[in-house]
Amino acid sequence: MKSILVRSGLLVLGILWATTHCACTPRSYPADQLKEALQKICIDEYGIENVDAKVVDKTIGVYLPLNKLFITDFGDVLKGGKIKNIDSLFEPSPEALDKVEDVLFSLSRVILSTDRSLDFYVLQATDVAKTGLQLTLTGYIDDIKRVRLWDISRNEYRKRVLHELRLNQAVLWHKPVRAFFENLDRMTPEALLEKYFVRDATVDMIQLFFDRPAPAVSPATTGRRWELLDIRSMDLDRQSAAVYVKAKPGSSLALAVPPDTTLEYLFLATQDVDQARILRIIPFQYRESDGSVQKIEFPQDLRIDENLAKWHEEFMVEPVRLGPFLAMQLTRRMQNIIFADERIRNTFRQVKVEFQYVDESMPHRFTLDLDVQLRQYAYIPPRSLVFHEDVLYLLGLASREFINVMRGYQFADYEYLGLSVPPDPTEWVLKSENLELLRKNKIDIQGLLTTF
Repeated sequence: MKSILVRSGLLVLGILWATTHCACTPRSYPADQLKEALQKICIDEYGIENVDAKVVDKTIGVYLPLNKLFITDFGDVLKGGKIKNIDSLFEPSPEALDKVEDVLFSLSRVILSTDRSLDFYVLQATDVAKTGLQLTLTGYIDDIKRVRLWDISRNEYRKRVLHELRLNQAVLWHKPVRAFFENLDRMTPEALLEKYFVRDATVDMIQLFFDRPAPAVSPATTGRRWELLDIRSMDLDRQSAAVYVKAKPGSSLALAVPPDTTLEYLFLATQDVDQARILRIIPFQYRESDGSVQKIEFPQDLRIDENLAKWHEEFMVEPVRLGPFLAMQLTRRMQNIIFADERIRNTFRQVKVEFQYVDESMPHRFTLDLDVQLRQYAYIPPRSLVFHEDVLYLLGLASREFINVMRGYQFADYEYLGLSVPPDPTEWVLKSENLELLRKNKIDIQGLLTTF
């Protein structure tokens, strides 16, 4: 995992370069045209055609589907069973890095030259061809402006950009369904079944997609293709999912309905060896004898289309808020500090640090969960653990980093920093007004700890 974090840290150079070379006027891109403006730049200047974008609240999300995100072929590695260096598994391919940097540069031009009020950007670069792994970069737009004005250093800016690697499970469930519609008018039913369905599937299962008996040979591509208007999924268990599709029919080989007809289907997909396959198709409509299409009336508890907001899309954007963003940033900063600190490596067997921001109730606060195991074997009573000299050293590093980040962002919407050090049941508190005394070295970390 270290490799992907190091390499993704280099990607912020795209935005850093853009902030000093952007010649756009302050309102080059109107608020209601951000998606179109970004897509146009990516297509016209970089030949990247499949970028999508959404604005949710004050967060702009960008989706970049890639055929290959990593250099390593995971399929070959799994078949061979030999891994020399786990870091090499997550080495981004040069082609993927180039595309991500190009999209970052395009995005920076748009967000720095729009009249839309935006606070955060989120770029999701996703391997849609094989793994479903997704590299997500999240940044605070004011940080872009500040590094442009040299108000913060480039090194500090890199620390402020969050990068995360996660699995986009929806991509994997949707993959055989997308491919099925893509090839519906180009492959024989038998070929479709063999490639995208489970082994015991029959031709009857897909006969509903053809206006007449299925052709014996692969049909030529004529007319328009099927257009997917919506696709989303819901996990049923670890091995299966339901995939909802809303689509417009394709060429004359497809169901003979008016061109503007919208059709809906539910695909049941299952994990088969190393990929997802289609298990069953349930249509949401049927054809009358006169050729008209009628919607099937499902019972109330089975009306899936009325609850689709809860289903998973490949590209989902959640609004980013500053408090939780700072908590995630602090967690990552401390992971880097712990990794580089020789004393911590020599005195701790295990260190886990996680910051969180709590604003659902009053007072607003940050929390720090500190899960540690010392290398020494002497028994330490739970209530004394937090006062052990090595724990105090670690806590001092975390507290000072917390203070510096809060000051750097001028963030004051919190009353205290809560501290949890299991198995100690005590809820320790570091009050915001006292943290400033620690920064000025007027009090040590042990004197800062209080309880409710």
